[in-house]
Amino acid sequence: MKVMRSTHWKKSSRRGGFTLLETSLGISVTLALSMVMFAMLQQHVIFTGWLQKQSFLTTEAPQIGNLVGRIFGAADHYFVYANRDSAIGGAAPILSGGQAVRLFYDSASGNTTEIWITVDTVAATGKRALRCYSSPNGVTQSWTICDGLTAASFDCSSGVLGVQLTGPNQEEITYYGGSR
Repeated sequence: MKVMRSTHWKKSSRRGGFTLLETSLGISVTLALSMVMFAMLQQHVIFTGWLQKQSFLTTEAPQIGNLVGRIFGAADHYFVYANRDSAIGGAAPILSGGQAVRLFYDSASGNTTEIWITVDTVAATGKRALRCYSSPNGVTQSWTICDGLTAASFDCSSGVLGVQLTGPNQEEITYYGGSR
């Protein structure tokens, strides 16, 4: 009697594994995907660095605009001066290129309050800061609107008070506001 065995236990005529062509194709696709991922990572790093350089415009400028808009908008009248000393000393105002502005606010009781916003150079860094002074001596600083600027100037030649700020990477932005 002859016993029939199943054929599933027989070895196939083809050996297991991949051919050289299949292996080469797999390595080529993996290498191409790796290069694409590396290029995307490099672009991400470059874009992130660019965003950090532009942080003055993206994060600080909206806050500065909000503050300056409220300060300028609430003033009853203003004068632009060449520098802080002439603003405090009451020298003749100028129309453009000023480094200080003197703002006047009338209260409901009839009293007038003055504040001075000046462009000061920070001695430690050499950068400029936009500072607000509320005392008449002009020495006691109330608060800093922004710092780290390379340039700033006030202008009212068009009849509207404006301040042009230049950021640390030469970004320029101008804010306008007027008295009531």
